[in-house]
Amino acid sequence: DGPGQIQEVKAIQQTRRLLANARERTRVHTISAAFEALRKQVPCYSYGQKLSKLAILRIACNYILSLAQLAELDYSTDHSSVNFSQCVEQCTRTLQAEGRSKKRKV
Repeated sequence: DGPGQIQEVKAIQQTRRLLANARERTRVHTISAAFEALRKQVPCYSYGQKLSKLAILRIACNYILSLAQLAELDYSTDHSSVNFSQCVEQCTRTLQAEGRSKKRKV
Protein backbone atom coordinates (compact mmCIF):
# COMPACT_ATOMS: atom_id res chain seq x y z
CA ASP A 1 0.00 0.00 0.00
CA GLY A 2 1.59 3.21 -1.18
CA PRO A 3 0.91 6.78 -0.14
CA GLY A 4 -1.17 7.36 -3.27
CA GLN A 5 -3.48 4.49 -2.39
CA ILE A 6 -3.93 5.79 1.18
CA GLN A 7 -4.85 9.24 -0.14
CA GLU A 8 -7.33 7.67 -2.54
CA VAL A 9 -9.00 5.73 0.29
CA LYS A 10 -9.18 8.90 2.41
CA ALA A 11 -10.71 10.81 -0.50
CA ILE A 12 -13.34 8.09 -0.98
CA GLN A 13 -14.12 8.11 2.75
CA GLN A 14 -14.44 11.89 2.74
CA THR A 15 -16.75 11.79 -0.28
CA ARG A 16 -18.92 9.15 1.41
CA ARG A 17 -19.09 11.27 4.58
CA LEU A 18 -20.08 14.37 2.60
CA LEU A 19 -22.82 12.43 0.81
CA ALA A 20 -24.07 10.97 4.10
CA ASN A 21 -24.13 14.45 5.66
CA ALA A 22 -26.10 15.80 2.69
CA ARG A 23 -28.62 12.95 2.97
CA GLU A 24 -29.02 13.61 6.70
CA ARG A 25 -29.55 17.35 6.12
CA THR A 26 -32.21 16.55 3.52
CA ARG A 27 -33.89 14.11 5.92
CA VAL A 28 -33.90 16.66 8.76
CA HIS A 29 -35.28 19.41 6.49
CA THR A 30 -38.01 17.06 5.22
CA ILE A 31 -39.06 16.12 8.75
CA SER A 32 -38.99 19.77 9.87
CA ALA A 33 -41.16 20.77 6.89
CA ALA A 34 -43.64 18.00 7.72
CA PHE A 35 -43.86 19.16 11.35
CA GLU A 36 -44.36 22.75 10.18
CA ALA A 37 -47.20 21.63 7.89
CA LEU A 38 -48.77 19.69 10.76
CA ARG A 39 -48.35 22.68 13.12
CA LYS A 40 -50.34 24.82 10.69
CA GLN A 41 -53.22 22.32 10.81
CA VAL A 42 -53.59 22.00 14.58
CA PRO A 43 -55.11 24.63 16.87
CA CYS A 44 -52.81 27.11 18.58
CA TYR A 45 -53.18 30.41 20.41
CA SER A 46 -51.43 32.40 17.74
CA TYR A 47 -50.27 31.55 14.25
CA GLY A 48 -46.69 32.47 15.13
CA GLN A 49 -46.65 30.40 18.32
CA LYS A 50 -43.52 28.24 18.33
CA LEU A 51 -44.31 24.69 19.35
CA SER A 52 -41.87 21.87 19.98
CA LYS A 53 -42.17 18.76 17.81
CA LEU A 54 -43.40 16.85 20.85
CA ALA A 55 -46.07 19.47 21.55
CA ILE A 56 -47.17 19.38 17.91
CA LEU A 57 -47.60 15.61 18.12
CA ARG A 58 -49.49 15.82 21.43
CA ILE A 59 -51.82 18.51 20.13
CA ALA A 60 -52.36 16.67 16.84
CA CYS A 61 -53.28 13.48 18.72
CA ASN A 62 -55.78 15.33 20.90
CA TYR A 63 -57.14 17.21 17.91
CA ILE A 64 -57.69 13.94 16.03
CA LEU A 65 -59.44 12.50 19.08
CA SER A 66 -61.66 15.60 19.22
CA LEU A 67 -62.57 15.36 15.55
CA ALA A 68 -63.23 11.62 15.95
CA GLN A 69 -65.61 12.38 18.82
CA LEU A 70 -67.51 14.77 16.57
CA ALA A 71 -67.89 11.88 14.12
CA GLU A 72 -68.94 9.64 17.02
CA LEU A 73 -65.80 7.49 16.70
CA ASP A 74 -63.57 6.39 19.58
CA TYR A 75 -59.88 6.48 18.70
CA SER A 76 -58.68 6.67 22.30
CA THR A 77 -56.00 4.11 23.12
CA ASP A 78 -57.98 2.53 25.95
CA HIS A 79 -61.40 3.05 24.30
CA SER A 80 -62.44 5.06 27.32
CA SER A 81 -64.99 6.98 25.26
CA VAL A 82 -63.79 10.41 26.30
CA ASN A 83 -66.23 13.09 25.28
CA PHE A 84 -65.61 16.00 22.93
CA SER A 85 -65.19 18.60 25.67
CA GLN A 86 -62.57 16.41 27.40
CA CYS A 87 -60.62 16.16 24.14
CA VAL A 88 -60.77 19.92 23.63
CA GLU A 89 -59.72 20.50 27.25
CA GLN A 90 -56.69 18.24 26.75
CA CYS A 91 -55.71 20.23 23.62
CA THR A 92 -56.05 23.45 25.61
CA ARG A 93 -53.95 22.11 28.50
CA THR A 94 -51.21 21.02 26.10
CA LEU A 95 -51.17 24.44 24.42
CA GLN A 96 -51.08 26.22 27.78
CA ALA A 97 -48.31 23.97 29.10
CA GLU A 98 -46.25 24.61 25.98
CA GLY A 99 -46.76 28.36 26.33
CA ARG A 100 -45.65 28.26 29.96
CA SER A 101 -42.59 26.14 29.21
CA LYS A 102 -41.49 28.55 26.46
CA LYS A 103 -41.84 31.54 28.83
CA ARG A 104 -39.71 29.79 31.48
CA LYS A 105 -36.93 29.10 28.96
CA VAL A 106 -36.67 32.76 27.92
